[in-house]
Amino acid sequence: MRVIISFLGAALFLAELSLGQTSPKTAGPSPQSPSPAFVIALDGPAPPVHLDSPINVNITVTNVSGKAIWWEWDRHQDAGYKAFAFLLTKGNQEMETTFLHRKLSGRNRADDPVEVETGSPFPVSYPPGKMFTITIDLKRLYEIKEPGVYTLYVSRLDENSKTTVHSNTLSLKIVP
Repeated sequence: MRVIISFLGAALFLAELSLGQTSPKTAGPSPQSPSPAFVIALDGPAPPVHLDSPINVNITVTNVSGKAIWWEWDRHQDAGYKAFAFLLTKGNQEMETTFLHRKLSGRNRADDPVEVETGSPFPVSYPPGKMFTITIDLKRLYEIKEPGVYTLYVSRLDENSKTTVHSNTLSLKIVP
């Protein structure tokens, strides 16, 4: 009984000491939002998609937070490609990536050329609503060499909510 009372007394003492203290992770003007501040939508080319042509995909990002948010861009020529993570699959297997994709995602192979990364990040503020639409060519990211049904996913970390935002699934039927 004496141990329980001592334990409770110590707990109350520590609770009093910590009243009014804020963890450095929670201190600041605004707490982190529990839900993502933006959504990502994919729109593919009109069918049929031919194997020998570019495969242009539109990526639209919309601010759904109800307030202005910051989006960090890179001053790199391929900033649109670098802003997202991409996954293209066929039959649940990721397709062979290009050098550009491996360089931007940090998954270089031993035989890839060494290049010095250029560019620097800069933040841009976007009000609620549609932020932007960019167009990417999947052939710049993946070695697409045969017809079939492919599935594309795009994602990006939302710094505000610390969650990964995933796009809708885009299915592409590629013909010869």
